[in-house]
Amino acid sequence: MPAHEQRQRTVTVVSTVVTAIAVAAFLAFDPGTLGTRIREAIGAEGRIHPEVQEQGIPGGHYDFMVTQRGSDEPVRWNPCREIHYVVNPQGSPPDYETLVERAIAEVEEHTGLAFEYVGTTEERNFDDRFAADGDPQPVLIGWADAEEVPELEGDVAGIGGATYAEANGRRTYVTGMVVLDVDAYDELVSRKDTESVQLAVLLHELGHLVGLAHVEDRGEIMFGDGVARTSFGTGDLKGLARLGAGGCG
Repeated sequence: MPAHEQRQRTVTVVSTVVTAIAVAAFLAFDPGTLGTRIREAIGAEGRIHPEVQEQGIPGGHYDFMVTQRGSDEPVRWNPCREIHYVVNPQGSPPDYETLVERAIAEVEEHTGLAFEYVGTTEERNFDDRFAADGDPQPVLIGWADAEEVPELEGDVAGIGGATYAEANGRRTYVTGMVVLDVDAYDELVSRKDTESVQLAVLLHELGHLVGLAHVEDRGEIMFGDGVARTSFGTGDLKGLARLGAGGCG
C-alpha cells in the first residue's frame, strides 16, 4: 500500500497576526479489500448539488494541491457524496459553531459540494483519518497548539489538507482535516475585525481541504505569504468551481 505525502508550509500574516499554513497528505490504495471499501465510499448515483458555473470574470489565479496522473485535472471530492465532518470544540472560540457553519456554507456555495455535519467529537488524531479497518473517517476540524501539533510552531495559525484514494487509476479525496492554532485565535479576540479574520483563516484552510493550493496573488484568499482579503477572490472562485465540477467518482 504505497503512501505519498505532500506538504506545503507557508506562514501567512494579517497585519501582525498569523493566519494560515497548508499541509496535505495523500494516500494511494492498491486494489483489494481496502480498495473495494474505498470504491464503495466514492461511488454514488448522481450529484447532490448542481455544478457551480465558473465565473467569466477575467483575471485571478488559482492552483491545485494535486492533479490526476498525467493531467492538469484536479483531484476532487465526489460531488455525489456528502463530505461528512466532525468538530472537536476543545480550545475553540465561543462562537465556533457559527464560524464553522458560515465557512462550510461558503465553500458549499462556491464548489457545489455537499457537506454534512455529524456532530462533535473527542477525537484528536489529525494525522490519520482512517479507522482500524481502513475505512475513511469524517473530516476533523479542531483547535490545537504547537505542543500537540508541531506544525503549528511559530507564526502559524492553521493546517488544512485532504487524503485521496486511488482506484482504477482515478484519484478521489475521501477524508481530511483542518486544525487551527488555539493561541492565534485567542490573540484575534482583541481585534476589531476578529470575526472576519477568524473566518478568513478557516476559509483558507477549507480551501486546502477541497484541493486549492497557495498562489502568489495577494488578491486571493489562498495567497501563501499573506492574507490581503477576508473573502474568496476571483481566482479562488474559479478554482473552487473546478474542484466541485464533474460527475460521480
